[in-house]
Amino acid sequence: MRILILSSEFPPGPGGIGTHAHQLAKYFSVEGHPALVLSPQAYVTDVEREAFNAQQTFDIITFPAKGNSVVKAIFRAKALTKALQDFRPDIVLVSGGRSIWLSAFVIRGKRTPWVVAGHGTEFGATSGFSTRLTRLACKQANAVITVSEHTRSTIASQGITKPRTKVIHNGADARFFQILPQSEINAFRRKVNSEDQFVLLTVGNVTPRKGQEWVIRALPEIVKRHPQVVYWMAGLPSEQQKLELLAASLGVSANIRFWGRVDQQTLLNLYNACDLFVMTSQQLKNGDFEGFGIAVLEAALCGKTSVVTDNSGLAEAVQDGSTGLLVPQGQVEPIAWAVIDLIESPEKRNGLSTTAHTRALRQQTWDHVGAAYLEFFEEVLREA
Repeated sequence: MRILILSSEFPPGPGGIGTHAHQLAKYFSVEGHPALVLSPQAYVTDVEREAFNAQQTFDIITFPAKGNSVVKAIFRAKALTKALQDFRPDIVLVSGGRSIWLSAFVIRGKRTPWVVAGHGTEFGATSGFSTRLTRLACKQANAVITVSEHTRSTIASQGITKPRTKVIHNGADARFFQILPQSEINAFRRKVNSEDQFVLLTVGNVTPRKGQEWVIRALPEIVKRHPQVVYWMAGLPSEQQKLELLAASLGVSANIRFWGRVDQQTLLNLYNACDLFVMTSQQLKNGDFEGFGIAVLEAALCGKTSVVTDNSGLAEAVQDGSTGLLVPQGQVEPIAWAVIDLIESPEKRNGLSTTAHTRALRQQTWDHVGAAYLEFFEEVLREA
């Protein structure tokens, strides 16, 4: 099976949609299914991009990430048209709003089946020309896969009710994200002066949807009981200045650290060095929401339990009371007391962490996800 993947983002830059596309392309090619990726690769240098691409087992055609939106759309349409002619895929997998409606425009009238991978952001916004185009385009696709039940219910409420729709949760890379030897963890914590601290960690771009603000708002209550607590944030620091001002106003500036965009090895070290993963993503007023939460699974593979908000698809990454704890959105006290509970109950925290790690290994790796996609593609091709 020859598989063409059109994505709105791709590593080595950040983003869950890009991680999803990369891991699937890698799995498909390893399993003997030639894959070609078409995508921008933003937030990285040419050297980083070229080094990353050279290591892959599949080909990547990179789109310009900056510039006039009309020019970018024309470039992508031409690249997709050429890829359909030259690569001759059996099926096309499409991720990201602009990629979805562009595919509908280019593939319309051709016999190549195409499948939408629905994450969340592209369907969450309640207004906007691109959003309306995405909804219309999905109705032309052969099938839709969503990364969570929440995303599926969201698109169904928008009138996207394809006969062939399937939920396949995201996964995490168990070959890379794993529990490091304690000696390596201790060495890293010494290096960053965190030997005697209790470390909370969030991985994700620093934006209102990711909700780092709410952990900071909970810190005064947490630090009052446990002054050794620090909060690490790794990801593009879009809202860093705003959160620094918030932390200063709450008197917890000394208890936060922004790591910015980090490389994969540093990310692995952060997951292993933290004591507790927290992800308090918010469903915004414009409808934007968290489709799933890959970082929660990456933390689990590194042996860490999580405290996450119970809204959107993020709640599906955690089994409440078994692999982590769920807290309500937009409320400070439940976040604070969930964290305090797990600080003061190390046996409970360790038990949740062990269960989270076991479940992630057995059910939530990209191998499981990739196999489910291939099985679904076979069904789509039989019916095309």
